[in-house]
Amino acid sequence: MAVLVDRQRFTLTSRIRALAAAAAERAKGAPGVNRTAVQTEAYFGGYAELPLWERQARSLADAMVAEPVLLFPGERVNGIFYHGADPQWHDPAWGEHSASIAAWRRVAAEVPEMTPLADQGGGESFIIDGGAAPGHIAWNYDLVLALGVRGLAEQHRQALAATADPRAREYYQGVLILLDAVLEWNRRHVEALRAMLSEADGDTERSFIERNLRIMEQVPARPARSFHEAVQSFNFQWLAVMYEAPYGGNSPGRLDQLLWPYLQPEYEAGLLSYQDAAELIAELFLKIDERVHLSDGHVNTIVVGGVTPAGGDAVNPLSYMMLDVFEQLDLTHPAVYTRVSEANPPEWHERCVAYLVTGGNRAQILADEPILRAMTRGGRMPYADAARYMCGGCMEIGPHGLNSDLLFSFIYNIPKTLELVLTGGECLTTGRQRLDVPGPLGEFDGFEALYAAFEAEMRRALLAKFRCLDIWSEEMARCRPLFLLSSMVGDCLERGRSQQDGGARYADYGGTPLGIQNAADALYAVQRAIFDGGFCTPDELLAALRDDFVGHAPLHRRLLTIPKYGAGDAGADAMMGRVLRSVLAIFDSWRNRHGRFVKPIIFTFVWAPQMGRSLGASPDGRRAGQPIGHGLTPQACGMTRGLTASIESYVKLPNELVSGGASTMWDIDAAW
Repeated sequence: MAVLVDRQRFTLTSRIRALAAAAAERAKGAPGVNRTAVQTEAYFGGYAELPLWERQARSLADAMVAEPVLLFPGERVNGIFYHGADPQWHDPAWGEHSASIAAWRRVAAEVPEMTPLADQGGGESFIIDGGAAPGHIAWNYDLVLALGVRGLAEQHRQALAATADPRAREYYQGVLILLDAVLEWNRRHVEALRAMLSEADGDTERSFIERNLRIMEQVPARPARSFHEAVQSFNFQWLAVMYEAPYGGNSPGRLDQLLWPYLQPEYEAGLLSYQDAAELIAELFLKIDERVHLSDGHVNTIVVGGVTPAGGDAVNPLSYMMLDVFEQLDLTHPAVYTRVSEANPPEWHERCVAYLVTGGNRAQILADEPILRAMTRGGRMPYADAARYMCGGCMEIGPHGLNSDLLFSFIYNIPKTLELVLTGGECLTTGRQRLDVPGPLGEFDGFEALYAAFEAEMRRALLAKFRCLDIWSEEMARCRPLFLLSSMVGDCLERGRSQQDGGARYADYGGTPLGIQNAADALYAVQRAIFDGGFCTPDELLAALRDDFVGHAPLHRRLLTIPKYGAGDAGADAMMGRVLRSVLAIFDSWRNRHGRFVKPIIFTFVWAPQMGRSLGASPDGRRAGQPIGHGLTPQACGMTRGLTASIESYVKLPNELVSGGASTMWDIDAAW
């Protein structure tokens, strides 16, 4: 296959630069309707007597169609994202009709042990997040590219005619209402283009608008026949589904794989130049970035490269092109990650290395072989499905278009659990008795007793959270069926259920255990300082922790000398492996209400300082309030023997057990 590696072949033209400047300005907020007001009036007003599913579908359809049509000169990719809250997810005025409101009330009543774990009173942060985060998945938008909205609707009409299942009939009808709304929204864009054409000044402008008009008359209603039509079709359905589900982490996923079949024939026949194709990608990226331009935390990720469902090389010219465009636009979104496999050619590996160097610290590299081993372990899913994996937002790994949207839903501050076990429930940052747990440290008869208590408290916290996620899933299924998104998630069509109601092929949940390395280093320090011929008493250590080591300098210095994970010390590395296995075993022990798994997704994102602020001093010598470590990367204080020694410590870990992905971040001098 041809390889496109010459990034100089794509030039940022004055037109693209102007579009980028205009998009950045629009990111401050597009003038749209008050979605919540329109939807609320319809839901509790004109549709109040309709069945629940119909109220949900029609009120959302009304809000979508009511949005103004905004078209801008010089654009070949049309349609914009409208910012607005989703009352079906969270709106106090909707009460029990809003999934988040209903779930919080149920959690408080049905899982009371969650309340102190999620407590943020008294100046403290939560131990484990009490809520849930929708989003963080991709859907099969290639269905719209291949079938068009009309073809997708026809599939659901046929399924409706063939079933007597009341719930399936409700689901199919809800999908059809929203697909009709997408067609109506597109029709209004077509009318607006016709109005622009009637006012066009000159043949060049008229020709430009006519081309856009022909494309929007074809897509997304009908199948895409060209690369330009495929890009426009993707963009319009993306805007529509994101209007329904405007959540962080929803992802275009494997965009290079799904758009390449439309580019390949035109490019190889010389009908579309590299520059023209790259400009369409640039416009698409600007559209995606517009939504998150001012809010970097709402990550939308494209994942390129990797392997095919059959295990072959999936890298194509569009994989290279997307990196080229992303680098030259100098955006932060859509984030573009690269998948690397032994099946990929050396040129791809070299391009990924160059991306690390020139990508402005935005490159993330995903290693296919270990990730696929983790995803398929124990028959969790077949290889062909796992090979479709992508990252929704930061790095939560899931199969493109096959998972429901609780794939990333909580974070857990593991070092806080250890702190409370060491102190017998006392929070070191506030002095408040926070939990009723075993301890303090002096009451444990040996290190194994301490470790058992720590492991039991982790299990208690995580299992409580997993029970809560079932409640969140139930309320999400009831209050926000996401008819549009579900129509593009396998196997919702075949099962006649929305994605949270049992329709998705994989209803896996996921969450992030934070600070595993901090807990491991602290435990190893306790083992060495107290139990293995130690050099201080439990009371002396606790006193030093309460004082943040002020007045305890000799003890502090000695604790700092105890080896940590990442320094190549066998004992410290083994402790890290032990704690990680304990955490993963708890995740593995649970099956959710769909009979599926809760995936550990180990990364840190913006939470390193937040979680660190809630922690007091720890036995490894860390001072109170300092940030926790990132993902599974050793703490900076543990990397005393250099980068390669730290990486050698890392690769000893049982990464094959981390089915939701495990990240590391290595800081290297750019000159080196």
